[in-house]
Amino acid sequence: GGVAAGTRGAVDGSAAAATAPLGQPTSALTCAERYFKGVEGLGSEGLLDIAEGLYQTHMGALADSYARQSEWFQTICSRCLTQSQREAMDDALDLPDLCLPGGIETAPLQHPSARGGNSSGSFGSSTERRPVQTTGALRRGLIKRLGQDFTAKQLAAYLSYDFNQVACQVVELWQKVLNVMSIACKEIVAFLRVSWEEAIIDHWSTTVLHEVVFGDIACPEDQSIGDLHDIAALRLRRTTTAKPPPKVEHLSLLPSLEERPIMFEQRYMPKPPAGSGYAELPPLLDGRLPSAPKNYRGVHLFVLVHGFQGNSFDMRLMKNNIALLYPDAVFLCSNSNEDNTEGDFAEMGIRLAQEVVNYICDWCPGSTLGRLSFLAHSIGGLIVRSALPLLHEYTSKMFTFLTFSSPHAGYFLKNISLFHMGLKVLQSWRKSMCLAQLSMADAADPRETFMYKLSKIAGFEHFENIVLMSCPSDQYSPFDSARVEIGGMLDKHSHKDVYCTMVRNIWEHVEPRKVFRFDVNFHIPENNLDSFIGRTAHILFLENQAIMKMIIHNYSFLFR
Repeated sequence: GGVAAGTRGAVDGSAAAATAPLGQPTSALTCAERYFKGVEGLGSEGLLDIAEGLYQTHMGALADSYARQSEWFQTICSRCLTQSQREAMDDALDLPDLCLPGGIETAPLQHPSARGGNSSGSFGSSTERRPVQTTGALRRGLIKRLGQDFTAKQLAAYLSYDFNQVACQVVELWQKVLNVMSIACKEIVAFLRVSWEEAIIDHWSTTVLHEVVFGDIACPEDQSIGDLHDIAALRLRRTTTAKPPPKVEHLSLLPSLEERPIMFEQRYMPKPPAGSGYAELPPLLDGRLPSAPKNYRGVHLFVLVHGFQGNSFDMRLMKNNIALLYPDAVFLCSNSNEDNTEGDFAEMGIRLAQEVVNYICDWCPGSTLGRLSFLAHSIGGLIVRSALPLLHEYTSKMFTFLTFSSPHAGYFLKNISLFHMGLKVLQSWRKSMCLAQLSMADAADPRETFMYKLSKIAGFEHFENIVLMSCPSDQYSPFDSARVEIGGMLDKHSHKDVYCTMVRNIWEHVEPRKVFRFDVNFHIPENNLDSFIGRTAHILFLENQAIMKMIIHNYSFLFR
């Protein structure tokens, strides 16, 4: 009654002129003016017709809010409270049904008791509003309260009173939610993180295509896989609709589907046994979500290694994206070769190995080191492989070796492209030992070159996961060399037999189940010199956050 009287007082206040001169402030509208503006002169029946529409609109919004809060309340009670907490809170977890004015009907809420039960889902998972309808009882009830002859102000008072009564129930439920959140705040944050991780993985999975490859990991049956992936990427961008972004996400980090890179994942398994027609699939990888508990003790050290003429800041964006999901991880952005990337690979490997050993002694002493992973761009992958023999004491800790477009099998210089011509000029002008080793020009006999000797040194087999990322548009690192395979570019190599031997040497002791090949199709709209010589795609591995997020979120087990 007090609320109704107060509302009537507000309704009876004098209304300001609705047509004040432009530029001058106007007074607030009364409830009657807000509800029935522009329909002066209507009789009681006309006002009741408008009132029914207002009840449907505003009661529908309030009922929808109550339903969503109820869903969230029963979810956190069942997922984030222990049984003893639910028993201790007792009546505080009661979830009453929404009480609406007579003559208004809504679909009943189907929810388990907040005291127990098993509920899943997240707040606001339903996108459709609960329908609200009025019946004849609403009109009869208003007439009973107001009589046959009433004014717009009187009807507005009852409208405001009914809205306030329902809104108070929404506020009361919100107080129950706040009580639970104050008790289980950490558990609720963890639950919300899992919900967000599932949503972001689902969002990025639109542009991740999975392939299972049988047979020889060194020599694929399909020699034109790069061209097929380009065609598939073009078709996917034309025909696929991007999934809506998660409810909480910076939209600038979610490019449109047309601008987003397409990633093709290839996993390997042995050929089916003769006569069986099938092979055993690789076991499912547990802990798909970044927040899943880890199954080892100690910290995970990531060593990030830059490429030719690079520096430690080249890999900083990748480091930051990993650190967002794994704040407990430790990072070493290598700088020991910043001024020496044109020297001997063996010497660069020694400097990197010493840098890693010193860092572990300073920051991960004793049993503190749990896992050791390497992420390298361009020739950084070769520097890491050169350093591995000097890190033999940590082989049991080695976990993931991820390379972004690294020429593991060297450069092919038989074909004369603009980039390769520039590479030859740079090699002779600067007397670069690194480039001479990459092009296998550091010895007369190709079997005496650094690249051939490196292929015979143990490397990949020490890791639980070997991830090779490549791009057909990247001419700075030949496609087959980045994938370490005998593919369609074999005819472009100066020493075919030596190249095939190198590839098989690298894979000799590696289990195929550990290998992931990711071919990336970047959206490169610019037609300039960098894109023509293949430099743009090479640099995008360092600058494109979309590809970083795709692999970090969808393959979080590589970084845990």
